[in-house]
Amino acid sequence: MNITTEIHSLFVLLLALFTLGSTFLALYSISNAIRLRNVRMSWKSGKLWGYPLFSGVFLFSILIMVALVFRYQLEAYYTIFGCYTWMGLSWWVSSFFASKSYITDHGIVKNINDPSQTVAWHQICDYVEKQDHKGSEFVFMYQNGIDFDKIPDVTRLELFVPDRKVSKFEKIISLKIGKSMTPVVDSNFNIKTLD
Repeated sequence: MNITTEIHSLFVLLLALFTLGSTFLALYSISNAIRLRNVRMSWKSGKLWGYPLFSGVFLFSILIMVALVFRYQLEAYYTIFGCYTWMGLSWWVSSFFASKSYITDHGIVKNINDPSQTVAWHQICDYVEKQDHKGSEFVFMYQNGIDFDKIPDVTRLELFVPDRKVSKFEKIISLKIGKSMTPVVDSNFNIKTLD
């Protein structure tokens, strides 16, 4: 038994498991996006021109490595870099859908894979809008659950809305919660002080 062969086998097994895991994560993200009902609007919220940054850089790096492997015809690495390419593509797809913000008839979905970042309209008890140079930053205060024996637990959700989507988003807000509250706009405050 050669230790190098065992390490290589373990490496290939781990690579296969991570590739399989990233495939399931991508399928989970896509299925969550398909299951959303009554989507009024959505936008890309990634850090790289609206696309996910880390998974994008990883996929780009892997594609460069794949090009080098094919250029120098390193046939022993075709399977390994095929797995890396599939893993990078799956990670990018899941990050893309997870970083999109969705506004539905039922509420705000900031991260499709994280239920704690989904807020129903009836949970929102207050919100603040702060205009930025590329859009508006909305901070929503919402109640996690209603228990009549305790003081309600209020949590905040920060949502950046790009300029091209702000007017439509404000119309949806006024339709869903605008009758019961009005926003604080154009006042001097720092959103970070609302913690």
